[in-house]
Amino acid sequence: MRNMGVEKMWWMRLGACFFCLAIPCMTLGEVGPPVSMPTAETGKQAVTPQQFQSTLEQQLRQQFPMKDTDFSVDILLPKQPIEVSKGQVGIQIPLDTMNGRTGRRAIRGAIHVDEKFEKMINLVADIRARTKVVAPVRFIKAREIVQPEDIHMIDVDLPALRHDFLKHTDMAVGKKSLRLLSPNLPIQAPYLTDPPVIHKGDRVVLEVRQGGLVVQTVGIAKDSGEPGKTIAVKNQTSGRDVLGKVVNSGLVQVLF
Repeated sequence: MRNMGVEKMWWMRLGACFFCLAIPCMTLGEVGPPVSMPTAETGKQAVTPQQFQSTLEQQLRQQFPMKDTDFSVDILLPKQPIEVSKGQVGIQIPLDTMNGRTGRRAIRGAIHVDEKFEKMINLVADIRARTKVVAPVRFIKAREIVQPEDIHMIDVDLPALRHDFLKHTDMAVGKKSLRLLSPNLPIQAPYLTDPPVIHKGDRVVLEVRQGGLVVQTVGIAKDSGEPGKTIAVKNQTSGRDVLGKVVNSGLVQVLF
């Protein structure tokens, strides 16, 4: 009788071991099986990665200029649908998380059902943008004036959706380079400036405006400058140096 009790207990322990082996383990962060589509029994529905993709792409297009740009968003995580309550689904991604950088980005969003908060979700998205920009065909030295034959258009992958690359050649032609520009590298707007319309030693008109009174005299520019730049000019009548703002070629307005 005692042996039968021991044998029964041994078979019970062996069965428990087989039962444990039959249950699959899932570690923290592991993706489980696909969420089922909504059913009357579960009262749930699935928010798919395609819905996250559509929402993120639409928001980025609204927030950043995309003219003449090939743009794509690929959701890397989550790979499986997210189960939420049944109702009207809304996906909210805060604007301050959209810094405009391309490549693989971690983004945090919220799911609402019938305008009520349901859950937070961590997204990983691959954001890509490609467009045509202006680039030199040769080395352009600092202070050189860019000519039409010095530049061409190239295709580039944008490092960010907001950028200052020149997208039309007429934005560069006739401008003065502020630094050395390398061949086939995008030209950024801060790298160029308007060329000087007045050069050092030029004979210019000095103009003084005060109320409705306008007085003009002749001066000699002691600096070069483009429109809007302040330069020194020697008044030939008084022999004194004055500061003035370049208005256009040959005209400097005296500052008070």
